[in-house]
Amino acid sequence: MQSVKLLLLGCLFLYSLSAVQVQAGLTLERIELSGELVLGTPGDFPPFTVKSAQGDFIGFDIALSRQLAKSMGVNLRLVQVPFSRLIPELKAGNVDIIMSGLSITPRRNMDIAFVGPYGNSGQAFVGKNEIVETLREAADLNRDGLTIALLKKTTADQTAQAVMPKTKIVYTDSLDEALILLLKGEVDGLISDYPYCKVAEYRYKDQGLRVFDKILTFEQLGIGVSDRDYLFINLLENYLRLLAGSGALNSLQEYWFKNSGWIKELPDLNFFKDF
Repeated sequence: MQSVKLLLLGCLFLYSLSAVQVQAGLTLERIELSGELVLGTPGDFPPFTVKSAQGDFIGFDIALSRQLAKSMGVNLRLVQVPFSRLIPELKAGNVDIIMSGLSITPRRNMDIAFVGPYGNSGQAFVGKNEIVETLREAADLNRDGLTIALLKKTTADQTAQAVMPKTKIVYTDSLDEALILLLKGEVDGLISDYPYCKVAEYRYKDQGLRVFDKILTFEQLGIGVSDRDYLFINLLENYLRLLAGSGALNSLQEYWFKNSGWIKELPDLNFFKDF
């Protein structure tokens, strides 16, 4: 009887070890079997990820992912996921990577792994010109009578909670919704990553939008990935090193962050102001 118990324990140990080994390569195994890399992204966050007027995904993160899939010899499949659902969808195994100008934070890093950083960013304020003209420092955003839109449980939310407890916060489900509220005059401004705010300013400068020139935070951006596949993490790390070393990463940054030609492809959110 004792020998049978030992045999069973030995089998359980080997099964557990085997399960760990399979789990450690689960993402890459899934990618190889399906022939596709699945990216989860909101598609409302230019210049990182956005849908064009024709319904196509474009942006820095999209271009980076397309190059990655090509280098792996697989197709890229894009899944539109609300920002608040990015990490849950990744942890559930429904997507292979998540990208949306995603800031690397200790809290998020307790849930998932990050590869990078592949860029820097920071929270900024974009609002009506008459509001921005009254600002001299970040503390000036903390005042009664000011209403700001932003996404819940983001670094913008953390910044607002820390810097402007007196300011009224309106939470939206998407950044498009936040920007529409600003264009309609229902909020005084919004807080998001600096590149997003600069794109909003460029698109709607004729309607009085302006970015406050002092960045509220410093953040680094990464690719979100499951912590259970070390080989895939290693692949992503080496991919980013190759892009950086070859100059390809800099070329992508130049196009999406310093060139405005692609902005004309975006839908005009003024269309939604009356709805």
